[in-house]
Amino acid sequence: MSDSNRAIPEPVYVSETLLKKRKANEKGAAIKAKERLELRKTKKQLKKTQFKRADEFIRRHRLIEKQGKRLRVLAKGHRKGANQKGDGKLLFVIRMKTESSIHPRIRKILSQVGLLKMNTGVFVVCNDATVKDLQKIEPYVTYGSPSLKTVRDLIMKRGATRINGVRTPLSDNAMIEEALGEYGIICLEDIIHEILEHGEHFEAVSKFLTPFKLNDPVKGWRQKKLKEIMDRENEEEDAEDDINKLVETMN
Repeated sequence: MSDSNRAIPEPVYVSETLLKKRKANEKGAAIKAKERLELRKTKKQLKKTQFKRADEFIRRHRLIEKQGKRLRVLAKGHRKGANQKGDGKLLFVIRMKTESSIHPRIRKILSQVGLLKMNTGVFVVCNDATVKDLQKIEPYVTYGSPSLKTVRDLIMKRGATRINGVRTPLSDNAMIEEALGEYGIICLEDIIHEILEHGEHFEAVSKFLTPFKLNDPVKGWRQKKLKEIMDRENEEEDAEDDINKLVETMN
């Protein structure tokens, strides 16, 4: 029989239902494969995260331990300058550093002073108690003796108080008189004078003022140590103290 006379087998047709089932199975298999891949990625990332968390926990614990050791050394008076006495000067203190973990005692002092946030500043009088507090929080702050120009510029430009819990700029002498009139302080000039001379109502005025919010310094931070500030003998040098230059770049 010739090839041309051979019977051609009838084609085998796959039912539409079976084709749909195959297609669904293939799609399901692809989805499961993708899910397995995502699960492996998630587990891998979780392991990395857990390691990072453990590492961060250890780092924070060591940091707090180090801070606690420093505080204990200060308390015993073993650190150089630990027994430094206040000289009664006016200081402007700026928060210049923060960390993920801060020793509770240091955080408490920062809160009491009003320096919970970066680039905030407050006026303080350098008495014996202030010296002890500054020594404890020294790694997180910088400070110096402000000039008349610095005090005036800060209060005029960034002076504010809290009214009903809302930070409000000192744009009206009426609010000053209402809060501080009993002390004979009725305007911005009176506040400037009281801060600069740190008179008998300095504490009341300080509580009335909110911490000054400043910008990031243009040329970055340079920390001034307490001993470096208090050991200056030349009054002209004090007038050119770094704190005044720093505030000028941040105000």
